[in-house]
Amino acid sequence: MLELENKSISSDTVEAMRDAVGKSYDYYNSAVDEIKKILPSDEVHILNSANSCILTVLEAIPEPILVADQGGWNGFNKMAWVMKKKVEEIETREGIINIEELDKYLTEHDVKSLYITSMSAYTARQPIEEINKLCNIHEIIFILDTTPTIGAQENKNIADLQITSTGTPKILNIENGGIIANNTKKIQLNKDLIKTLKADNITCAGIKHEIHKTPQILQKTLKTNTYLKQQLQKQLPPENKIIHQDKEGLNTIITTKSKKKAKTLAYQINKEINTKPTLIKTGPQYNRIKKPSIIIETKNIAIKDLTKENMDKLSKIILEKIRQN
Repeated sequence: MLELENKSISSDTVEAMRDAVGKSYDYYNSAVDEIKKILPSDEVHILNSANSCILTVLEAIPEPILVADQGGWNGFNKMAWVMKKKVEEIETREGIINIEELDKYLTEHDVKSLYITSMSAYTARQPIEEINKLCNIHEIIFILDTTPTIGAQENKNIADLQITSTGTPKILNIENGGIIANNTKKIQLNKDLIKTLKADNITCAGIKHEIHKTPQILQKTLKTNTYLKQQLQKQLPPENKIIHQDKEGLNTIITTKSKKKAKTLAYQINKEINTKPTLIKTGPQYNRIKKPSIIIETKNIAIKDLTKENMDKLSKIILEKIRQN
């Protein structure tokens, strides 16, 4: 049995949040200052959840809104539907937007906004610099969800608006809260919504304490997942394929022959790993890839357990179960 602890809020951050209880100190503005060191922006807001961030942004941006056909965040699409905002999907290559096809789509359709996650399906980075340039050319409002890659240098000066979830088990993990960076100020956000949905002092204290760790947490997770991919790829049967095997990501997605096969395989692998909730998920699903697959959520593993030894054990279990099926 492989013992892996799930990612949770760090003990020192919990302590920082406890210390904030009942204090009159302005943790909100202090946290905003710390966020700007990682993500330079003149206008930053901290809200009580990522969904509150999405709601606030959706209320302000023009429609139709273009999203990827897979590898995105279905919570955005659901909330857009509730708010009666028109959403269109662009076909992708297993979640990754093709720049030429995006240029063609924006030329031929009356799109006003584009929402994508910086890392499709948590498994491969989108070409965000090229997408940003196209949005500027076509005068499209670009909303980038940086939840997977908060702390990455390439996020700086990209997109009109950035949204980041700070819930569990994200790279910036406070168990609740979310961040909006209004980089270009082309869009005026609803001040009443922001005031109503503003994060409390305790959440802000956690973000203030934790955000400086994000570059290291991101790089450690990327490096570990790359190693896992490499170990699996060496011995994976030809009928199974790693999605975007040559790209950096925070999880590893392996295709299977059928949805039923994926569920059986995930169940058998999870029996060999002591984690709650389970580490291995399945596709097809919009938030990942619309193909039968098993999804190894490396990003959900506690940082202390992201070791070469554990990845060797994990890859051995996965390969054994694949061969048996």
